[in-house]
Amino acid sequence: MIRGLNTAASGMFSLERRQETLSNNLANAQTPGYKKDDTVQRAFPRLLMQRIQDFNENGKVTGAGTFQLPGQPVPIGELYNGVYSQERIPSFSQGALVQTDNPLDLAIVDQDIPAQIINGRPVKPAAFFAVQLPNGNIGYTRNGKWDLDANGHLVTSDGYLVLGADRQPVQVTDSIRKEDLFISTEGQLFAYPNDPAQTRSIGQIGLAVVQNPAELRRLGGNVFQSTNPIPFIQDTGGTNPGISLHQGFMEQSNVDTGQTMTDMMMTIKGYEANQKVISVYDNSLQQLFSVGKLNG
Repeated sequence: MIRGLNTAASGMFSLERRQETLSNNLANAQTPGYKKDDTVQRAFPRLLMQRIQDFNENGKVTGAGTFQLPGQPVPIGELYNGVYSQERIPSFSQGALVQTDNPLDLAIVDQDIPAQIINGRPVKPAAFFAVQLPNGNIGYTRNGKWDLDANGHLVTSDGYLVLGADRQPVQVTDSIRKEDLFISTEGQLFAYPNDPAQTRSIGQIGLAVVQNPAELRRLGGNVFQSTNPIPFIQDTGGTNPGISLHQGFMEQSNVDTGQTMTDMMMTIKGYEANQKVISVYDNSLQQLFSVGKLNG
């Protein structure tokens, strides 16, 4: 009976964590480039239950004294002690593109990147913009909603500096307005694209392809970090594996709000079911303890 209480309680803890993940996804449904988290629920390690016979029926040994050999274990079955939420795994599926006509809105489309076989399983790589974190490290994001700061640096909506192919912050000088900028599908940044006499290259947006996105660690809602350096596609010997950039477009979150709300309601129902199980066990224990109780 106590084991049943523990199993129901573990289900409640697991569903509570899943609800937190779903709530966070729903809160970021309108965040540009946000990648939703999926909660992985696993069973507790299984226990192999066996009944040990006191003695073998034909296990008598005679000699200095007569005694019986211990019996062999008799398998009963397997026992699982509930579930737990082991981890949150981001989903890097492509978000829908929305046209904004803002010259500093940039969206990545990486559906043409071929899948890689990692540990015998196909894994879809993902492309990211490279940004400079406050501590100087490199972060990776799909947030392509940018602007120019007071020093002419390209910055994300979260304030991170956008890095170029040379791993240095991209800076626009000479008082160039954002309306005078053009970004090609390969990430090349040009000034005054409509005036051939002034058109010039300013730099190139740094793009990184992560072969196994599951290895990334989420720092915030929209930025990831890798323990191992990730090469840019513009590095020596690097090639574009099938990435295109779209200026004037914004990649939306890949959160399906309708499905997320449905999952939240199902999670609540599961939580309530586990509550009822605990209530039943509690009533049973109260009746058990009341057996033989003397009144008066």
